[in-house]
Amino acid sequence: MITVEKVIEILEKEKLIKSKNCKGDTLIEFISYDSRSIKPNTMFFCKGEHYKPEYLEQAISKGANIYVSEEKYDVDLQYIIVSDIQKAMAVIALEFYDYPFRDIETIGITGTKGKTTVSCFIKNILDEYTNSKTALISTIKYYTGTTDELAHNTTPEAIELERLFYETKQNGCKYLTMEVSSQGYKRDRVYGVEFKNAIFLNIGEDHISNAEHPNFEDYLQCKIQLVKNSRRVLINKNTDYFDAIYSECKDKEVITYGTDASADYYFENVEKTKSGFKFDVVSKVDNYKQNFEINILGRFNIENALAAITISKKLGVDDQSIKKGLLKTSVQGRMNIIEKDGITVIIDYAHNELSYRKLYESIKLDYPNRRIVSVGGSHGSKAYNRRKAFGEIVVGNSDYVYLSALDPQDEDVESICKDILLYVEDKSKCEIVIDRKDAVEKAIANAKSGDVIVLVGKGEENYQKVHGGLEKYETDMAITKRMLKI
Repeated sequence: MITVEKVIEILEKEKLIKSKNCKGDTLIEFISYDSRSIKPNTMFFCKGEHYKPEYLEQAISKGANIYVSEEKYDVDLQYIIVSDIQKAMAVIALEFYDYPFRDIETIGITGTKGKTTVSCFIKNILDEYTNSKTALISTIKYYTGTTDELAHNTTPEAIELERLFYETKQNGCKYLTMEVSSQGYKRDRVYGVEFKNAIFLNIGEDHISNAEHPNFEDYLQCKIQLVKNSRRVLINKNTDYFDAIYSECKDKEVITYGTDASADYYFENVEKTKSGFKFDVVSKVDNYKQNFEINILGRFNIENALAAITISKKLGVDDQSIKKGLLKTSVQGRMNIIEKDGITVIIDYAHNELSYRKLYESIKLDYPNRRIVSVGGSHGSKAYNRRKAFGEIVVGNSDYVYLSALDPQDEDVESICKDILLYVEDKSKCEIVIDRKDAVEKAIANAKSGDVIVLVGKGEENYQKVHGGLEKYETDMAITKRMLKI
């Protein structure tokens, strides 16, 4: 808990206060922007694109004793009006939870593709090393030892983030692995947080829209904020814009990993197995060589595993723990493969240019001369460049495509699909099926022995994002198993 006096002090330090009417000795015992979770003596934040004034009324009725907002409301309650609600929320959350990240070995991961897989590799390795469950904040789930729940944002809002850090510290978890999105920095969700370790996986054009990043440069600079705000930095030597990223690492410990000997750690001698790959990891700078194996298909996952191996070695983890952690890793909705009666179904979360390219490169190598049928679409209300990428890469690498829904939000699914078709040369191999369940069912029902059915974009998500809410969805995996009678 903190006092309003302390809140005012930190907000003034950040030059965020526009006006106020409050008492310094007022005690704040809880902070929230969700009017459904208010407790007595809560500081309530009025924020969000879907915010409505009645949320403040609801918060007051439940015991809020002060509100923070970018505008004043006609209510009988203490207030602080600020110039930037997101940044205000971040600095107050840091103070309220007493900067818990300082006492945790944090590993922050950013990149356009692979964050979730790398975070799962690292968590499983650290679980083996510590013989306990370590903390995780990922696109799939949040785990702190107390909280164990599905996630809906890659990087949670500042209040949730600091709460998760606090729980991790209170539960005695030494390590926390976390995906850090560009929006996490753009919206100040991780403002003021310093990571012990950072991993920069890769960068490709994504999240470019009026609601996200106005251009690629802004997207890249937000990604680079992670390396700026970390002590030790691991960078993929093969990523685009490597020099720009590396130039921001002055006075930091920097390690590189990659596909050849120009990197500090690299892999060689790749051998495909039935369920994954075997490969050697070599480091000339550390005079190191060791063989590893993963049970995930998709050749790009060797690079993801290498990132996890390299940071683990820098954390002092033994090879046996790394090997066990890698082998136990499978990631929901990432290169999940089901085979029956000669039909192969691949379920993958790929949803942007870089992930599409890596996915279909791997499929072409591992399933040569097979007919490829893809099902998917593009997000509504954001990242409009993904429609071009889908049309050029997904359709371009497929023999037939069912265009369908992928979190349409406030846009019409058919209109999104028609936008994709603008970037397709041979439109005759595309069919629009509005309902995603119907599209998946049709693709599998019409499949012949030898076909590879690729379901892209949803992974294991059991919802569609529509008009700011979540509509229940059966999941690509469940539909596949039902259709194949597994």
